Amino acid sequence: MNRYCLTLLLSLPLCRVMAQEFPAHFSMPVELAQGFAKPDGQNPLYLLTLQAVPQVTLVPKRLRLGAVLGGFYPATQVGVLAGPRLTLKLLEGGTILTATSFNVHLLGEYLWATGPENGRRLVGGGIGLGSSDLITVAFKLHRDLSQSSTWFQVAIGYNLVKPRAPVL
Repeated sequence: MNRYCLTLLLSLPLCRVMAQEFPAHFSMPVELAQGFAKPDGQNPLYLLTLQAVPQVTLVPKRLRLGAVLGGFYPATQVGVLAGPRLTLKLLEGGTILTATSFNVHLLGEYLWATGPENGRRLVGGGIGLGSSDLITVAFKLHRDLSQSSTWFQVAIGYNLVKPRAPVL
């Protein structure tokens, strides 16, 4: 074994890998979601959303607050949505080397939406699975309080902001 490999192996316990869940920094996941919007008494409509969710960690390794900014396409119309999001980490997976492997979190949202049918107010949330503060998958359910419809989505997100290196 060459000297470089031996040095690397001996220093692994001292290294801190970047993949920590809910680190104390700013993040900017972009989420693409598909699902359906089901107005009361009508057939479900295809639903597509694209959202940017800038977030800041309020309580490291536990709680984040963010703003949802994005667009939606339920069947034949395009609209814009925005509002706050709160994300609470429920549990964290085991460690691989010195980094956590995944987390399970709850998210809650209150969104205002505009489009051909102005005045939408969506309240809801979901459960998500995140890995390495980089990739997330979420299952979300929202109730439109003004249009009497229910939205269900499966979202995949990617964090555009690379976590900063921890100081040793």
